[in-house]
Amino acid sequence: MADRLLKFLAIDDNQDNLITMRALIREAFPAARVLTATTGLKGIAIAGEEDPDVILLDIVMPGMDGFEVCQKLKAEKRTKEIPVVFVTAIKGDREHRILALESGAEAFLAKPIDESELTAQIRAMVKIKTANRQKRDEQGRLAQMVEEKTAALKTAHMKTMELLESLKISEERNRRLITQMEQGLAVHEMLIDENGKPTDCNFLYVNASFERLTGFKSQDILGKTLTEMMPDSKDFLVAKYAQLIKTRESVRYEKYFRQFEKFFEVVAYSPEPQQVAVIISDITERKQTEEKIRYLSDHDYLTGVYNRHYYEEALATIDRAENLPLSLVISDVNGLKLINESFGHELGDELLKKVARIIREECRDQDVVARLSGDEFIILLPKTDESETSKIVKRMRAAAQEQSVGAINFSISLGYETKTSSDQNIQEVLKNAEDNMYRHKLYESASIKNKTIDLIMNTLYEKSSREMLHSQRVSEICEKIAIKMDFDQDDISQVKAAGLIHDIGKMGIDEKILNKPGGLDSDEWKKIQRHPEIGYRILSSSSEFSELARYVLEHQERWDGKGYPKQLLGEEISIQARIIGVADAFDAMTCDRAYRKGLSVDEAVAEIKKCAGTQFDPKIAAVFIEKVLIEA
Repeated sequence: MADRLLKFLAIDDNQDNLITMRALIREAFPAARVLTATTGLKGIAIAGEEDPDVILLDIVMPGMDGFEVCQKLKAEKRTKEIPVVFVTAIKGDREHRILALESGAEAFLAKPIDESELTAQIRAMVKIKTANRQKRDEQGRLAQMVEEKTAALKTAHMKTMELLESLKISEERNRRLITQMEQGLAVHEMLIDENGKPTDCNFLYVNASFERLTGFKSQDILGKTLTEMMPDSKDFLVAKYAQLIKTRESVRYEKYFRQFEKFFEVVAYSPEPQQVAVIISDITERKQTEEKIRYLSDHDYLTGVYNRHYYEEALATIDRAENLPLSLVISDVNGLKLINESFGHELGDELLKKVARIIREECRDQDVVARLSGDEFIILLPKTDESETSKIVKRMRAAAQEQSVGAINFSISLGYETKTSSDQNIQEVLKNAEDNMYRHKLYESASIKNKTIDLIMNTLYEKSSREMLHSQRVSEICEKIAIKMDFDQDDISQVKAAGLIHDIGKMGIDEKILNKPGGLDSDEWKKIQRHPEIGYRILSSSSEFSELARYVLEHQERWDGKGYPKQLLGEEISIQARIIGVADAFDAMTCDRAYRKGLSVDEAVAEIKKCAGTQFDPKIAAVFIEKVLIEA
């Protein structure tokens, strides 16, 4: 992203919101250019002129709401590939998610805007825009290649026609030209039966290029018939040439000849009664390029299944009475965002590719599998009733349970609905399938996310056994402080859990830094200071851990406002994070390091007392010293 200047467009009818948005974006991306518009029409015009990397769009606006603006952006060729993120006070409930999906948006961002979430969303959207741009550039490059190849073939064809015309001028001169021409030339004689019906053709002449293009040698082919030399194509060619001789009109066609594993452009004419001259040009490369362009326009660049554009066209074609019963299956990958944040997008991409492969393997040739958005797939099953659909879905679930990406087990939530009558609206069927999927996701997603959090912590512990022991001790101290502060049981359990995973963000830190025997240099210390934010991103990707995410983000803040990453002051810091701060510091001070011996308990207590009111909440420090340590 740093290789070029990023450009963002914010559309909101409230100037205060635009000012806030510009400030947040420039704080995260100082060099970025931020464009703004207060109406949907103005935003659409700016998007068409400026081609921004990401559009941040409010939903509730006078005149034209955000959904209509998004639909118009996605309907225009110049703007349809720009990722759109809805920034709105409306929470991402199912109804508005469906509307967003139908209007083509890529993501939701709820107000008030969290800077870290905004940054993460923008980075994800820029990746999407970059991938779209690369895809468009590749299509342009391939289209240019096709154009160049076509032009070259046209030029060659014109030269061939000129060569044939020269036959009328000089037979000797023409003979030399024909033997040297790039295109293959063969002359056939039509063979007919006693009833005058064409039955075969034999070879009277071939030039050197025909030998090169087909692999035949003149001594082996002259006098032989199509039946002997090209049996798979004989019926097609005899019918074509018989019509040509009858009408005396030249023909041109393109055909794949399996025998040679090549596409040929063929021009044929009849120079003499019962004779056919055939000129062939190898167009295999051009055909392959055209096929690649068609593939890119219809398929998802990552998983190889169909894309949203193809799905929408296929649905309109398949949604007909003759395809009833028609079943729709919606699939969502559980915990993808958590995996992306924790282990990187490369592993997340591998997961998506594996899910796509599982779905395709359980589907039939007539079924349509498409990727709708980041982690969502849809399957169209024509002529498939509810019973058969249920069997297909069960096989997909079972196949997913047997698979893993690296050490990560994953699951997919699946929901389906079957259209049995032409009177049913296909969008209602889609909505019911999605509702069904979300019901499964409620209990499937939480389980896989908990397993993923455990895996993240185990991966961190594998990096550094010291971190495992430190986290366990901090968790125990947090629990004891919470008990002495008369927290209820749920809050005690929560702060205990937060203490155990407070350093989960170190998952994103090089283990050489975590295990360095000496002190850290300035660059290494800056990397270590990123771990609260990394931990926050990992945990906030799941609603189940949203509260813990806040405590992890704030556990390195200081009472005097000199901590990091947000420099929060006093009670701006959550009390749970303040408890973790005391427990974390005490354990760090009293543990031995390779480069220093740990402090005694008395020395650590003196340090905590000294820093109470500056680094630590003085009340929590007092509870720890006066009530927790006394019982230790």
